[in-house]
Amino acid sequence: MRKLVTDHLLSLDGFCCGPDDEIDWFTFDEESLEFSRQLLRGASMVILGRRTFELFAKYWPTPEARHEEPVISERLTTLPKLVFSRSLVTSTWENTRLVRDPVAGVIRELKQGSGGHLLLCGSPTILATLWKEHLVDELNVRIQPIVLGGGRPLLPQTAERYPLVHRDGRVFRSGVTGLRYEVAALSTSA
Repeated sequence: MRKLVTDHLLSLDGFCCGPDDEIDWFTFDEESLEFSRQLLRGASMVILGRRTFELFAKYWPTPEARHEEPVISERLTTLPKLVFSRSLVTSTWENTRLVRDPVAGVIRELKQGSGGHLLLCGSPTILATLWKEHLVDELNVRIQPIVLGGGRPLLPQTAERYPLVHRDGRVFRSGVTGLRYEVAALSTSA
């Protein structure tokens, strides 16, 4: 059975993008890029929502990306990409499959397979659905040293508590903190 692993950039006050969906406050240095490389090395598929896919597709398959960051560019291009979108009808980025089916059902089925983990990058709308359905196994965040004061929260509001188990973490020289959490099983007893 495969795990669903996530990779997110986050402000200190819990937002994954600003009030106008801006992401210009993300910082990337060698340590942060290595964090992404490690997650991609163990992945067998990348899961994306439409907005994140469009951002990725503008940069990662380009000659500039292949020159500046060949490992991430190559992995994101060669790995199968599953993109959940109701509006996209085609993609020129190789190994991309557009899906209109319900997110939770598709991911639940994919998790039954074998191989490397499923890697959800960004895509807070997709994360919200998978979080509420208890389909996330590992949450990876890079907390940026900034307070945005508003924007789109990474995780949905829910009445349930989700216990997490800290598995790894460190502060990069840039001030970004990389954290890895396993999502603990929810107790069904009262």
